[in-house]
Amino acid sequence: MEKMIDVELRNIQKKFQNNIVVHDFSLQIEKGEFISFLGPSGCGKTTTLNMIAGFLEPDEGDLLIKGKRMNGVPPYKRELGMVFQTYSLFPHMTVAENIAYGLKLRKQSKAEMQERVQRVLDLVKLPNVADRYPKQLSGGQRQRIAIARALVIEPSLLLLDEPLSNLDAKLREELRDELKRLHQEIGVTTIFVTHDQEEALSLSDRIVVLNHGSVEQIGTPTEIYHNPASEFVHTFIGKTNRLHGVVTKVEGNRMKVQTDKGFVVSALQPAKAVQEGQRVTVFIRPEKIVLSAETAPAGVNQANGQLMMTSFLGAFTECQVQAGGEILDVKVQMLEKLAGVTPGSSVLCQWHEEDVLVMPAEGDRL
Repeated sequence: MEKMIDVELRNIQKKFQNNIVVHDFSLQIEKGEFISFLGPSGCGKTTTLNMIAGFLEPDEGDLLIKGKRMNGVPPYKRELGMVFQTYSLFPHMTVAENIAYGLKLRKQSKAEMQERVQRVLDLVKLPNVADRYPKQLSGGQRQRIAIARALVIEPSLLLLDEPLSNLDAKLREELRDELKRLHQEIGVTTIFVTHDQEEALSLSDRIVVLNHGSVEQIGTPTEIYHNPASEFVHTFIGKTNRLHGVVTKVEGNRMKVQTDKGFVVSALQPAKAVQEGQRVTVFIRPEKIVLSAETAPAGVNQANGQLMMTSFLGAFTECQVQAGGEILDVKVQMLEKLAGVTPGSSVLCQWHEEDVLVMPAEGDRL
């Protein structure tokens, strides 16, 4: 069955004066997909969203929605709904009037407007607030109304520009779950801009990681997290331990690395093959390191150390271990397994070779 492409960007470029903020961006988004643009501030994600919306024009490249070229087409002719970071509700209008605004511009009948407004209020689980004003709602409720206003026109494309960033942590988590439920229920093609890795990982079918206006990687959340295409992607998505060293042995699909601080690391051969004598960077996620109170001789994929600090975060405890000249971050789910171990105690860090990621370092061979 042939895939239906709702949105396509072909070699899009955008400059502000002499500064290229989006460079050679190409992407196909399938009908019903939830896509996140993820990256740090200034990486070009909101600029790209604004080009899709029609608020900005690309300097080069083509933008297509449902197979039709959209370059030069104004926003109101693009059949899309957009939710902004700041709600952008009209304070002098009731909730119902805010939601119905787009329908009124489209000259819908009063009965049709009332029916559709109530339908989206039920959808966002705020059925009884139609007569209230925005100032009478909480931040989370206002953002739900902004989403309802975008959905009421039944857009073929929903654009979300960091809609959760102004909310506190608990509300952000609740509304994130609500967005996931809404997408599963109505299936509208969605593009979501965020700098929050957790939001992108939990919501997306695919993630586009951007850095300095260029695409670093496009992939599923699992691919992005476990098989990053670059050092930037690996360090931006979640925490990681980064060690530098030299490949001392390559045998079949396995390799050994001697780190600069004295660890011996065994790993599987990376996608970009390395050779003996080559400098590499070794990455180990904190949750992949097993911490124990016992000690053992230094060996492959294990290191003795001293527990320096612990931070209890509910579901897990973050630990810092000084091992040799390295400070290792470790996530422990059940600290009671380490009863009696306190900062200053001797501990052993161990990890499996399949949990080690190796990437060629800048420069080639020694």
